[in-house]
Amino acid sequence: MKKLLSLLLAIAALPAGAQIRSTGSAIPPAEAQAALDFHNGIRAEVGTAPLRWSQSLSAYAQAWAQEQADRGCNMQHRPAGGAWAQQYGENLFWGNGRYFDATDAAKAWYGEKKDFVYGPVTATNFSKVGHYTQMIWSASTELGMGAARCRNGAWIIVANYSPRGNFLDVKPY
Repeated sequence: MKKLLSLLLAIAALPAGAQIRSTGSAIPPAEAQAALDFHNGIRAEVGTAPLRWSQSLSAYAQAWAQEQADRGCNMQHRPAGGAWAQQYGENLFWGNGRYFDATDAAKAWYGEKKDFVYGPVTATNFSKVGHYTQMIWSASTELGMGAARCRNGAWIIVANYSPRGNFLDVKPY
């Protein structure tokens, strides 16, 4: 039992630079690797440490993506309490008209960089830069992503970050 637990813990948080072989979600390994590499490239721009892919975070993200798809594709963040309570930082993406992958979602969040002026996250700037600041939040060390297709053909992609970021009045790095 101890060997199995050790193996699962070792797999749960792959070191930065390791190739992702199993994602923990519906996102294929090559797509997950591309999204992780994209995140880490952005983090390198500002000098924050690379993220590691987490299968457990990916399973968590996948569960919420599927829940949203099953409930009519209404993109909503996890609630603060209850069975679906949010435990990690979370970015959401919705796209329709074609297949969207995890890197498409990350590129959309990265697009908020143009509105970011280095300083604390505030109630005023959060809605314009919150996805981007979660991507670069220095205390976050792990990333997991999940994706689900809605009945109407749209895609929902969820990214979760551990530990969570985006604390008001705190600088991202």
